[in-house]
Amino acid sequence: MRAILSKIREEMERGHLGPNESCEYYPCHYEGQDCSFCYCPFYPCADERLGLYVTNRRGKKVWDCSPCLMIHDTGVAKRIYRRIGELGITEPDDPRFRDVFDEIVAGYLE
Repeated sequence: MRAILSKIREEMERGHLGPNESCEYYPCHYEGQDCSFCYCPFYPCADERLGLYVTNRRGKKVWDCSPCLMIHDTGVAKRIYRRIGELGITEPDDPRFRDVFDEIVAGYLE
């Protein structure tokens, strides 16, 4: 999890990116996706409208958000950057990310 938090911190410092066609994995979800967040800063959100808990091969319950494309929506990515800037969030484990998630998902699922 530390490696993921480190990657999210880099993405937060870098700012909005948009589609990253130079990435060897692009597009990992769909053509034109926003690649600002390769790793979702809300993981695991545990919002069953966006994913579900599954049991892995070791019998451990893990959050599966593979069907969720919210983080790759350009409007969503821009709103996240705007809100974390307004709130002064600089670390991916800041508990205020939950408030940002609640705001973002409410607008996304409308």
